[in-house]
Amino acid sequence: MDPGVIAVIGTTGVGKSNLSIQLAKELDGEVINGDALQVYKGLDIITNKMPVDEREGVAHHLMDFLPMDQEYSVLDFKADALGLIETIHERKHMPVVVGGTHYYIQSLLWRDTLLDTKKNVGTLSEAQKQEQSYANEKFLRDSDTATLYKKLQEVDPIMANKWHENDRRKITRSLQVFFETGECQSDLIKKQHALPDSERLRMPTCIFWVYSAPDVLNARLDARVDAMVKGGLFEEIQGMRKSVGPNTDYERGIWQAIGYKEFDPYFTAVEEAIRSNQPTDTVELEKLKSECTETMKTRTRQYAKRQVLWIRNKLLPLCREKEVKIYLLDATSLNTWKENVGNVAVNIAKSFFSGDDLPDAEGLNQYAKEMLTAQRDLDAVSALESWEKKECEICTSMQRIMHEKYTQQGSTTTIDPAEELPPIIIHGPTSWEQHLKSKMHRKMRTNKAEMERDGANWWYFKAQEYKKRKREGTLNQEVEIVGGVGKGMDVGVLSDEEKSGGGGGGEEPLSKVRRTSAGEESMSDNNKSDEKSS
Repeated sequence: MDPGVIAVIGTTGVGKSNLSIQLAKELDGEVINGDALQVYKGLDIITNKMPVDEREGVAHHLMDFLPMDQEYSVLDFKADALGLIETIHERKHMPVVVGGTHYYIQSLLWRDTLLDTKKNVGTLSEAQKQEQSYANEKFLRDSDTATLYKKLQEVDPIMANKWHENDRRKITRSLQVFFETGECQSDLIKKQHALPDSERLRMPTCIFWVYSAPDVLNARLDARVDAMVKGGLFEEIQGMRKSVGPNTDYERGIWQAIGYKEFDPYFTAVEEAIRSNQPTDTVELEKLKSECTETMKTRTRQYAKRQVLWIRNKLLPLCREKEVKIYLLDATSLNTWKENVGNVAVNIAKSFFSGDDLPDAEGLNQYAKEMLTAQRDLDAVSALESWEKKECEICTSMQRIMHEKYTQQGSTTTIDPAEELPPIIIHGPTSWEQHLKSKMHRKMRTNKAEMERDGANWWYFKAQEYKKRKREGTLNQEVEIVGGVGKGMDVGVLSDEEKSGGGGGGEEPLSKVRRTSAGEESMSDNNKSDEKSS
């Protein structure tokens, strides 16, 4: 068999680094970091680096080398990792790639037309190239989301149709592809999926997915956050805050690390207290610190769930299509780690690269069959070309009727009375099916039927119901919404792309379209860029 590579994937806090060290020791290997944030110098706690004294003498690459003020893209990782793999093979060693930035690892293992295509800039001089690149970056940075979306509609209408008009991150990514390659992202996706199987996978690859049952993992993640706080997390965050520049983009680079933004309210309050010569050990500040800690725990759990979604919805279909073996290892119990994870992985890796018979991946443990079933097919080209946006006429008409009625009555609303509410647009077939089953749609459908039945009396009946429930103390948010549009109403649902793991999934809703005080739709997204979709 040609020289290959071992990949270790899985959620944060599940023990990937421990397995990578064991595999490297048993197979004479070297570890290549595949985590987007562990490339930064220092910041060992907030990025959860394996301590040097726990690496057992195993060589680690692409870790702890990048200054805080620089960025490291998937293109940088791919180029560096491929060069390292070649060098490690020359030493007759086994490369073990490990990390939770699964988009990075996927781009390394499979050829990606989006990443491998370079723009033909013709006769442009180096100065002209830099000027053009700067102009594009400035346009993406300074333009509002509506302008970016209009530009995407011009250069790549297929991708514009797929993304929500307020999903700035995905719109920007599609425009970046166009600016950097000179080709539409949708065209590159079609080219990528037209490649023969033999040309897609770069080298023989054995993939291990270290997995833990969610309830057990969540408890570990919560405990790890507490340990990080006690172990020096605050000192690292304070050091990061001193390095913040006027143009710092908190959605890029090291600033995306879970913990930095989550503790911003606490440190901002502490700094204000210091400037005002006030004590910093008050009950209010301690309460704020506890709230920020809980927020960090929530974000960490959400991130872990997104990582699982990415594997199941992005990586597994690709493995299945190209007949690439991926083995799920049950790391739920730490007491049986050696038997269920370490020894199993070592034996499979040795058999894989020696050409011996391999065990059935789905029969390896109790979680394998369920989790190794891809949640959707990979036919990305067909899905892209058939992608539809649908307007829910029932929800649109009812919200507009209610909006007009209550603004006429002088009801307080966060929406400009002179502005007509935009239509309720649902993105993708899965989201459409989910919307039809949602509480909001069912309520609007019921309201519409009652209104058609009762005519003008419907408003009287609703007003009486509202007053009665208010007296009884049973008034909830749902009735508030019926009583006046704009009081916390969701005006959209997760798109199929969000649920697929390319930026969606989580314990709490991760990305919903909500109406802001300005009457505009905005995307709220807790996603970290580790799992950015192409």
